[in-house]
Amino acid sequence: MIDGRTGQSIRSLAPSGDDTQDDGQSDTGWVYPTSVVRANTLFTEGSGFVDVKRDLQSWQDFGWLHSGNGGDIWNFQASRSADDSNLSVLDGGSLSTALSSTFLAAAASEITISFQQNVGGYVGTIDTFLRESRPGNSYDTKPYIDVDGADKRGGEIQGLLQFSDIFGDGPGQIPLGATITSATLSLTVSNGTRNPVSFYMMADDWTIRQDLSWNGFTDGIQTDGIEAYTTPDVVLSRISKGTEIIDVTNSLQSWSDQTALNRGWLLSDAGDNGFRFQSSESSGAPILSVTYTIPTDPVPGMTVTQSDGSTVVTEGGAGDGISIVLDYAPTSDVTITITTTGLDDINYAPQQLTFTAANWQTAQTVTLSAIDDALTEGTESFSLSLTATSLDTAYDGMHTNVGVSVIDNDATQLPLSPAVIAIHDTTQYSAGDPSGYGSGDPSGIAYVPELDLLFIADSEHNESPYYSPVNLFATRLDGTFVASFSLQSYSDEPTGVAYNPFNGLLYISDDDARRIFITDPNDPTTLIGSIDVGALGIRDAEDPVIDPVTGHIYLLNGSSRQLVELSETGDLIETITLPDAISDAEGLAYDAAHDVFYVASGSTRGTIFEIDRDGNILDQTDLLNDYRSPITGGKPKLKGLEIAPSSDPDDGDKMSLYAVDYGHDQVPDGRLFEIDLHHDWLIA
Repeated sequence: MIDGRTGQSIRSLAPSGDDTQDDGQSDTGWVYPTSVVRANTLFTEGSGFVDVKRDLQSWQDFGWLHSGNGGDIWNFQASRSADDSNLSVLDGGSLSTALSSTFLAAAASEITISFQQNVGGYVGTIDTFLRESRPGNSYDTKPYIDVDGADKRGGEIQGLLQFSDIFGDGPGQIPLGATITSATLSLTVSNGTRNPVSFYMMADDWTIRQDLSWNGFTDGIQTDGIEAYTTPDVVLSRISKGTEIIDVTNSLQSWSDQTALNRGWLLSDAGDNGFRFQSSESSGAPILSVTYTIPTDPVPGMTVTQSDGSTVVTEGGAGDGISIVLDYAPTSDVTITITTTGLDDINYAPQQLTFTAANWQTAQTVTLSAIDDALTEGTESFSLSLTATSLDTAYDGMHTNVGVSVIDNDATQLPLSPAVIAIHDTTQYSAGDPSGYGSGDPSGIAYVPELDLLFIADSEHNESPYYSPVNLFATRLDGTFVASFSLQSYSDEPTGVAYNPFNGLLYISDDDARRIFITDPNDPTTLIGSIDVGALGIRDAEDPVIDPVTGHIYLLNGSSRQLVELSETGDLIETITLPDAISDAEGLAYDAAHDVFYVASGSTRGTIFEIDRDGNILDQTDLLNDYRSPITGGKPKLKGLEIAPSSDPDDGDKMSLYAVDYGHDQVPDGRLFEIDLHHDWLIA
């Protein structure tokens, strides 16, 4: 209820202090002068409503300043309904204290947030342009961004713009998975263009490059799916001088869903009439405004937390544990039963957990330890299986697996003393291959224990003489052919294969795409995800392997003579320089029990090197050079290595080293070697 009739302005207050002067100064508690909810509004007696959604969406615990523009006086009081669903303005008193953010959040279904450099504490805008006619110059500190299809010298100018750190669970960030209802990019344009302008989402993490010039990208930015996406996300028929507002909702939704990572946009002009807008270095910096909603319906589920992201126990040493919590209150008790594939190797307790409507959000712990035996087993990998039963149908039957690694305390390293057990002609794997050549140039190999299969990649099947879409082959350990597959929907040149025991998936490297592709060994033709290793400077990605203890990814950057360690999500951890003797490394296997690597190089033919984590050569063998190709007479050219169980059923749990021989380039002469390293290993 309003008492009196007057024009009023309402402004948002900063979170603390008593200074309510509209002076634009950074005093504790100063007023944001631009945040006027309703300026010079005429209020009359009776009930009145003021639209304050913008402030309610951005507040934590703020308030308002109410200032009159005339001599009349008005009085009001704020209250809320019992169910927190309605804000009322009543007569008497003034609203001088902040409202609870809990109440305010309940009042708004949509949230709008804006990002502009040096406004509201945001400093994440990164922008620059690349100029073909001055390829060595960097322009990342200019107060403007130029974009042109052909400048006065005839060269292209490409613009780059990114709003970083806008997604997350922190204050002022957009939660990942939010539904983006609208998103606009506002540019202050000083020179417009009549040409079409395209915005391509960037695939390359360009902000980490040290050289942001045309030459820094070798030849500008390519819309090839590696540096920038092949299809523009936004196409404008023209850009006008003044304030240009551009709909970028699709990009923001892709970033929120993580179907694409937020790496900003490449801006491209289709003609020789370029445009210019103010950069983040100027007062008219670009503004990104996003309106989003977050899911309100709870989703039942169980969350399993592993210490340090993995579960590892050691015989005679440290144990480990996992904690489980439900994601939503059940309508009936939920019993989770735990079983394991490693009954003779792992102790764990308890074997059942019960969650109720009262304790569903209280974490319960399962403690694990290794059974200490006298067997030399190496590092073994097992699974804990968690299965829920409940009268609540949303939880009944819910299931998840947790990988557990057991480190053996009986393993001892023995000198490398190899012997060839078997040789298989991979060109015989021709069933299902329209070329009829089978695997003529095998380039990578991995073993999947759940399927008891070796997967062999062939990097040359898209070229002469094969011209075949088939480029992945599955065999038994004894070389018996099982199946062939085409990966061409995502990879023409698979150079290496690895199996991840933590998620049961295959990781396939492609040195042309500069990526590691992730797929299911039960259906390797379908892409599940990928890791952009090109963004890390890896230009020759070869033969990845997965550490069964940490889940980290090791791979070779062949032409650069590097062994690279990545996190399970693809972040760079360490780069090890290989010794000069190992040139253009292409084959890699990892022995977690002894923490050593086996490396092969096509350029060093059939030689296999054993190295430590510092890249020092511990041993090497030239044994395979005695096994020349029966087709060409040449020495083997090794491009893929894998440690897997022996093919001899009488060997018990003994391991062998498998190596694929690429042979002569684009000649069907591939081979698969099985080598006994004479280490007393068991299956890991």
